[in-house]
Amino acid sequence: MNSFKHVVLSAALTAGVFQAGSAFAAPDPVAVADRLVEMITLSGSQASYDSAVYDPSNDVVTVLNFKISDGDGNGTFATVSVKGYDEGNTEGFGADDITATGFELVDDDAQIFISSMTVTGLSIPSLDVDPEDPKSWDNVKYSSAEIANVNAIPKGSVPITVASVKSTATYTGDDGISGEGTLTIDDLSLPASIMEGEAKAFMDASGYENLVLDVAIDAAYDATGQTLDLNKMTFDAQDMGVINFSANLGGMVDELLRDPEQIQGLMATATLRSANLSFSNNSIFEKGLDFAAKMTGQDASQLKAQAPFVLGFGLAQINNEAFTKMVTEAVTTFLDSPNSLSVTIAPENPVPVAQIAGAAMSSPQVVPDLLAVTVEANQ
Repeated sequence: MNSFKHVVLSAALTAGVFQAGSAFAAPDPVAVADRLVEMITLSGSQASYDSAVYDPSNDVVTVLNFKISDGDGNGTFATVSVKGYDEGNTEGFGADDITATGFELVDDDAQIFISSMTVTGLSIPSLDVDPEDPKSWDNVKYSSAEIANVNAIPKGSVPITVASVKSTATYTGDDGISGEGTLTIDDLSLPASIMEGEAKAFMDASGYENLVLDVAIDAAYDATGQTLDLNKMTFDAQDMGVINFSANLGGMVDELLRDPEQIQGLMATATLRSANLSFSNNSIFEKGLDFAAKMTGQDASQLKAQAPFVLGFGLAQINNEAFTKMVTEAVTTFLDSPNSLSVTIAPENPVPVAQIAGAAMSSPQVVPDLLAVTVEANQ
């Protein structure tokens, strides 16, 4: 599946190298298509096309049968449409939007079909971009992107499908990184038949044919204030349950964020301002309890009755009686009526992540009070 990664990255370049602005003159469609080929080549793959035409009524260049290959597999777009090509952007590539349709990839591991990919408002000022090097993506911007109707068929298996993947970005400064962004994935469907081990055993025992998942992420970053606000991260599994997570972090230095090799340095500067993790049950708890009972040869009601005592015994090891009591009471309430559980972190002042890690290893009993942790059920 490495070829899929490269092709999608290449497609993102193809579909997303543009900035708002109208063309200075009617573009040469062959020159536009050749520019696309050059971008794909610089990204590490090969590209070709059959023909290119220009429609002056819509200011759209349409490239037909655009092919991409990287040695492991071959991908083809039926059409790539470039609207509002900017001939003034000679170092990179500019256009109002790019839409690619009818994508098909075949390699040794899978077949992948995508009905369309669209990117708008994306600006790539230079073609010197390496898909494997995030640092080379500085000043690459976009407004929105969407991939619709993904159908991936692993060799010898059944399809994995996604209805859509959508992303937006709004920039609040000239640094190329400050702003707000969203990501949504709708109807990601993973068949139980492709799973292995206990995951497959649980799906089969619980009557789930597919794991159908919706994902929603909303985040904002301010380079000047060095703050990262993960406003929402939601995983909604159909007929199972919903997990929500949010967090507010400080000390997020932009130079460290841009460099994946600086994770240790980022851990040294980061602070935790607040966080919340919640779970809303939609039958998965009951099915999970039944599955655990079958696996251990016990009755589900017995496991449910034992849970608070087992949890209390485990928490007692950290030697924080008030915290142990709070968690045990919340879990008991949830077990009596399994609706929701939530954990909230709300310290009076931001706490360095390094301090949290150190306390967890040396004095775990102080961590709940250090972070002002609250555990609640059915709120």
